Amino acid sequence: MIDLFMPFRSLLKLGNVCTDNNIFRMHYKLTVIILLVFTLLVSTKQFFGEPIHCMSDSDKDHDKEAMNSYCWIYGTYTLKSSLAGIEGKHIAYRGVGPDKGIQAEQIKHTYYQWVCFVLLGQAAMFYTPRYLWKIWEGGRLKALASELDSPMVPKDWSECKRAELVSYLTYTNLYTHNMYALRYAFCEILNLVNVVGQIFLLDLFLGGAFRNYGAAVAAFTHIPKVPNNFLDYELVNPMDQYFPKLTKCWFRSYGPSGSMQHKDRLCVLPLNIVNEKIFVFLWFWLIFLALLSALAVLFRILVISMPPLRTVMIMGQLRFVKRRVISRIVRHFSFGDWFILYLLGKNMNPLIYKDLIIEVSKELEKRPNNMV
Repeated sequence: MIDLFMPFRSLLKLGNVCTDNNIFRMHYKLTVIILLVFTLLVSTKQFFGEPIHCMSDSDKDHDKEAMNSYCWIYGTYTLKSSLAGIEGKHIAYRGVGPDKGIQAEQIKHTYYQWVCFVLLGQAAMFYTPRYLWKIWEGGRLKALASELDSPMVPKDWSECKRAELVSYLTYTNLYTHNMYALRYAFCEILNLVNVVGQIFLLDLFLGGAFRNYGAAVAAFTHIPKVPNNFLDYELVNPMDQYFPKLTKCWFRSYGPSGSMQHKDRLCVLPLNIVNEKIFVFLWFWLIFLALLSALAVLFRILVISMPPLRTVMIMGQLRFVKRRVISRIVRHFSFGDWFILYLLGKNMNPLIYKDLIIEVSKELEKRPNNMV
């Protein structure tokens, strides 16, 4: 079983060059891994096990396999009127009871054969912003910070590499990184739009059951169990309501004489034991991730609009560097230039980065104001 999850190890590895932040990685690494693991769990049971088992009157029922396939393909249903009550007293099981043929009383369940495909599609959508940013970034940061992340300061740093980086940041590519930074900000916004959209997508997929699912499960779990028949009659476990393990299914066929035969069967859905837990976890996780993503977008807006905040962020990467040295750089650099400099700080030896900051500040100080 562990071998099935071995291919996901590559997603957990951090690249040699960091071009994003932890919240961004929670989208394309952690969330994608979670969704792929869920997809594997569901598809293993769905395609290599028995996802549905419909009961028959006898072991000699020749339509047993056909009925299982029919009810799996076309869906099953539960009855609204049979959701409330005491099991074993008022009802046999939640959602199961005498069917009067009223369509409005039936809650259709046709989602379960699509769960693995929806989860796989979600994983692809969560990776899309990362894919776009990887294309737009184009390996620029890797080329700039090549071999500068080692704890040992390389010999050629003070000879040529430092001069090249200073020239790149202050002459040849000054004011050319705004589009680079704005594309990253766009990908952060895309992360937020995606995770919020996934919440509404799952709600649409489950027929409106997802929006309050996690809160309803949490509330039901923490309600104290008191010996009150009235309360027991009214309370319904949301997991049993939205992911029933026992449902009903009609199967129609022709008898030996050509007359229509109606078979009303109870169907066990063992796969919903997994589905109910998956969607509870996704409810809490997506809301948590949406909040973090909203904070990340808000923080990006503040960084773009507040240069003093950029100074504080650079100071957080360094030690024993005066504020005025960094303020000079922030004052002369555009947001895009500052962004590339900040990313360099995440991928360079702190000693080399400190030296780079000081040299860039000195170079900007030499130049007349009309040249920067």
